[in-house]
Amino acid sequence: MQNKYFVYIPKKPRKSVIKIPQPWQKRILDVLTALETNPFLGEKMHADMADRRKIVIWPYRIIYRIKEKEGIIEVLEIDHRQNMPYK
Repeated sequence: MQNKYFVYIPKKPRKSVIKIPQPWQKRILDVLTALETNPFLGEKMHADMADRRKIVIWPYRIIYRIKEKEGIIEVLEIDHRQNMPYK
């Protein structure tokens, strides 16, 4: 395991964060920063999404994937839980 990971946030999740109310944005950004040093903060997802992890910041969810060899955390989605069918 590496000491520090790079958190990559593609365009779609970045746009999602902009639409979220300001107090929640700060919490989400704090969690994304924490992922740089501890990428396993999130809970493993089930079934066909077993390569992904999620973090719940009520009522929002962050879905991400860890690419250990590259030292990258790829954020796949950041959205309100009602808009995400994941478990």
